[in-house]
Amino acid sequence: MQLLRAVNAFFNKFISIFITSVFSIMTIVIFVQVVCRYVLQDSLSWSDELARYLFIWLTFLGASVAFHENTHIKVTYFVDIIRPPKLRAAVYTLADMACLWLLWVFVKDGFIVSSRVLALGQTSSSMGFIPVGIIYLAVPLGSLFMALNIIQHALERVQTIICKEA
Repeated sequence: MQLLRAVNAFFNKFISIFITSVFSIMTIVIFVQVVCRYVLQDSLSWSDELARYLFIWLTFLGASVAFHENTHIKVTYFVDIIRPPKLRAAVYTLADMACLWLLWVFVKDGFIVSSRVLALGQTSSSMGFIPVGIIYLAVPLGSLFMALNIIQHALERVQTIICKEA
């Protein structure tokens, strides 16, 4: 459990720095595009596509960090009604298992699709140096990191379920 916490802490710190950098780059690219389009009257052909690709990576990796920090959007009204902490932990654990199943599908099939697209050599339409398979990798990698966070949370809840109350 300690190893999983340490691995998740390392990855989430690295991912947080990465998404901060990606968000900054995306903001600069969009700002430059607006200036070029409305001030210079000449738009950049690649900026919209690059901003879209950066946003895709930002979304999937950001969802992983949001889950780790327990800031992900969730509806807890019905679960909060449950008073016994062990029963509440059990319900959350069931939800975690359902999420893990879905994330497993994303990871497994996402790597298959990404590898196939990379093997085909397909590149971005306006930026020929970016392989589209790299963009597709955002789904399985973001899902993998989120699954690691869910496993950590689920194991902590299982400990709550099996530990004896004082």
